[in-house]
Amino acid sequence: MIYDLILVGAGTAGMPCAIEAAKRDRTVLVIEKDSKVGGTLHLTGGHMSAGGTSQQSQKGISDTPEAHFDDVMDISSGTADPGLVRLATREAPQTMAWLDALEFAFAPESPRLVYGHVPYKTARTHHGTEAGKSILNVLIPLWKQTLATDKLTCLLNHTLTGLLMESNRVIGVRCLHEGEERLFYGQNVVLTTGGYGGNPAFFAENHPDLPPLKSAANPLCRGEGISVAEKSGAATWGFDKHIGSLGGVELEPDSGLVDFWSAWAMVLTSVYRTTREIYVNTAGERFMNENEVNADTRERVVAQQPDQCFFILFEERALDAEGMTIMLNWTAERIRAEAEKGKTIVKANSREELAHKTGLPLVALSETITRFNRFVTQGRDDDFGRTSLQNGLLQPPFYAIKSHVSVLLTFGGIRVNEQLQVLNTDGQVIENLYAAGETIGMAATSGNAFCSGMAVTPALSFGRILGRRL
Repeated sequence: MIYDLILVGAGTAGMPCAIEAAKRDRTVLVIEKDSKVGGTLHLTGGHMSAGGTSQQSQKGISDTPEAHFDDVMDISSGTADPGLVRLATREAPQTMAWLDALEFAFAPESPRLVYGHVPYKTARTHHGTEAGKSILNVLIPLWKQTLATDKLTCLLNHTLTGLLMESNRVIGVRCLHEGEERLFYGQNVVLTTGGYGGNPAFFAENHPDLPPLKSAANPLCRGEGISVAEKSGAATWGFDKHIGSLGGVELEPDSGLVDFWSAWAMVLTSVYRTTREIYVNTAGERFMNENEVNADTRERVVAQQPDQCFFILFEERALDAEGMTIMLNWTAERIRAEAEKGKTIVKANSREELAHKTGLPLVALSETITRFNRFVTQGRDDDFGRTSLQNGLLQPPFYAIKSHVSVLLTFGGIRVNEQLQVLNTDGQVIENLYAAGETIGMAATSGNAFCSGMAVTPALSFGRILGRRL
């Protein structure tokens, strides 16, 4: 059988694409390597951005797709692809309206400004009450309904291994299922296979200047779609625009794995809590104003530190202070309990013990603590101008948490044009081959920065566009 459309990847972009195409009586085959559909929607916070939505109007917020476009290009310093950003921001309000019609459960506080990234000038970040699962909650019933027709077929546990080519034209895909190679043929192929945040080797190969991967991404995001397309002549882009996320903490030291939902330090911004800690790099030295508000500034300063990691140091009194603790959704009691285990959090009764347990150089560490304690006493930070000086490291016990620049999503991917057609290394279209979602790289729609909602929304939107077009 020759399908009208073959989709590889049943996630944020792939599911809407398949649904839209099947609705138009196209015969659609979806190939998915996981045992379930949904991809990163099972993990993501599900933040979406759009300008000119009914949700904004209901809150008296005036916004437009044009203002959204301008904000993205400004935050990314012009490094995002303007054609794709224009496409994404124009389509975004329709995507929100589509979700609304599906009875998506918008969180009552959204749309809002998000300070974990550089905030937009206007509150336009929308999200559900259950993060990414809120999107799945409305997609799954529609998916099941579409599967019940004769237009959509979904094959789980199938891994993409190659594209079937005739000259510069894609005619199908090669997959592996339970050790058996399978070939499928289609008029068009769309790659929505996700990024490469679950593949340390792929990450290292494409980011040789960065430390080993610390991943909070879907472990099945291994870059197959990008690799397979590249072997068939596709161009790639965006790897040079990579920037990591702050806050990752390994529950198992040296595992390379972090998890936003289970162990994440609140170091992206100081907007949501009063800073009661100091940050030191592996040389035992402070390197920034821990009270810095701008998330982008913080990310870039930390990225310049050795091994892109740092230690968060604080005293006992900081745990008992009012407000959120340094660890997202952790109580002070949880932090103390973890510190007793001595793996994720270190507890020490002296500077010497703190240096020994963290591996930090004692002399430099002690000098740093002494100097900062003096700033606390005098009420003035002479090094970085920090104004939140309620806590130093005056009385033991002291605590230390090692935090890494981590990967939630990836910036490199397959190069596409504004029609989402995959381009070869000569800039020419590879016929019948398209891509969307994280497979084209976060940099395509967000540049070398994190623009709130510019991963999930473009994925949904681009998937729907292709489903309506192909």
